[in-house]
Amino acid sequence: MDPIEACVAAGWSDGLPVVPPTRSRVEAMLGGRPGQRVVAVLEPSGAEATLETIAANAVMAGCLPDYFPVVVAAVRAAADPAFHLESVLTTVHSQSPLVLVNGPVVDRLGFATGPNALGGGSRASATVGRAVNLVMRNIAGARSGGLDPKTLGHPGKFSYCVAEGESHWPPHHVERGFATETSTVTLFAADAPLCLAVLNAQRPEQILGVIADALPTAGTYTLAFGGEVLLAMSREHAALCAGWKKEEVRAFLFERGRRSVRSLEGLGVLETAALLGRREPLTDPDDLVGPVRSPDDIPIIVTGGEVGGYTALIFCSGRSVIVPVEEE
Repeated sequence: MDPIEACVAAGWSDGLPVVPPTRSRVEAMLGGRPGQRVVAVLEPSGAEATLETIAANAVMAGCLPDYFPVVVAAVRAAADPAFHLESVLTTVHSQSPLVLVNGPVVDRLGFATGPNALGGGSRASATVGRAVNLVMRNIAGARSGGLDPKTLGHPGKFSYCVAEGESHWPPHHVERGFATETSTVTLFAADAPLCLAVLNAQRPEQILGVIADALPTAGTYTLAFGGEVLLAMSREHAALCAGWKKEEVRAFLFERGRRSVRSLEGLGVLETAALLGRREPLTDPDDLVGPVRSPDDIPIIVTGGEVGGYTALIFCSGRSVIVPVEEE
């Protein structure tokens, strides 16, 4: 049988053709690292993710060996108990691990921070995101129709990776306590992006008002549970907000991005929240409900092309986990 077809027949593929993980390719991916070293134990399967098995999935995804430490970092982040990997993978909700890359590795390896930063075109972005999803499938056991019962899913189940570009604001990893020169991976349990267009804005309040209006969207898990909302802000929008600090942007969005309980009555949101065990009761009609617990739960990155007034909201369940990339 053709090697590519053999991989598909074995169930290793995400539905797209893969690069056959031959011994020579896996060894090249490992780059002399000990293949039997256990990086993590991944739920729900409880299987050990070794450097060798992660490398095999990186090969199948089309990664270059230089990308391998980024993939390994993402696997380490996924295994952190704070990420709740088993819940992320086994829920019927449409979410997928989103890899955010920061630091010097972004430019050195060619992760996309220009046009189509959340789309195709960058081998690093596309294959690292795909490798992480293949690891979730082939090691963690999250296969469609089995331990991964997503009702709908979204295209991020193939590959979901974004990198932050330079801006006037401190980058995400520096805000989370890492040095500028440290490369990091942050892993989110993320829904598909919601792209908002504000094309003729002259003031920050115009852009942020539109974003705030979209934050308490009925039906999102964040509105029922809380979580994080990642803002992937275009350079045009970020430049218009240059007079504001990130903390000020977050505070504005937190205050404006809420709805009253009364406005949600009859939409099924309150019933969903009760069914799913929302963090606090929603009884007073004048109580305000938002998707996050605090302004700090609205991470902001700047990425994408130079032209275009767009910001993507990415609703994320639970807590993100950030780890350094170990380029040994």
